[in-house]
Amino acid sequence: MIDWQRRLADTLAPATVNNHLASLSGFTTWVSAQEPGLFATGNPSTGVSALPLPPLEPRSLAPGQVRSLKNLCDRLERYSQRKGRRRGRGDPPRLHGHSRPVRDRAIVFVLLSTGLRRLELVLLDLDQVQPSRPAQLRAARRARVVGVRGKGKTQRTVFLSVDARHALADYLEEERPFDTTPKSTAFFLSAASVSSRRPDGRLSGRSINTILERIGRLHDAEHTEPQRRLGHRSQRYIARYTNPPEHVAASYIEHM
Repeated sequence: MIDWQRRLADTLAPATVNNHLASLSGFTTWVSAQEPGLFATGNPSTGVSALPLPPLEPRSLAPGQVRSLKNLCDRLERYSQRKGRRRGRGDPPRLHGHSRPVRDRAIVFVLLSTGLRRLELVLLDLDQVQPSRPAQLRAARRARVVGVRGKGKTQRTVFLSVDARHALADYLEEERPFDTTPKSTAFFLSAASVSSRRPDGRLSGRSINTILERIGRLHDAEHTEPQRRLGHRSQRYIARYTNPPEHVAASYIEHM
């Protein structure tokens, strides 16, 4: 069995070899249970360990991709407007009931600025952002998020970029007051109109996934226009123009 594993490793990736080993191990274990004496030396997969996997390489957006994502977030309110509704001149646009484009923009800007994980973002409380008043946030030169709770019960402090500070201030002024309650300590809140909202209004990890997936779909939809203009039918050709080379991605990691 070990020789078989080594032969596979000559042509296949370690993860693929491990998948084959898991399948074969499951089969031989079942056979051994049905016919205990079939294998003279016992289950041949016993003692065969999975191959070690290479460490995960950091994946990061290139500067151009960050700009493109931020530009889309600046237009989220437009995508959240109700369609086909007449309104008087000067009336503000009507948004879908549960939509919070200013909050979603602030979430993306904070993630890009600080590198917080999803759970860390969900657990973020209002008093952890210093300062936490809109005017002070905009004027502060070193606004920060303190006591970020990470893995292993560790805590750390992260600092906010200028655009993240302004995005948070916009959210505190324009949307959060409509969703807060006396029990609300979380910084980012679900819309008050959401029936399944938690009593304290705190977003769930699944909600963060939904928000980011929607923004990703909008971003991808916008980038189908260059594909049509360039006359390419395959997405592979668009990737050739838009994906940064490795040295560009590596330089971006160095500056984070």
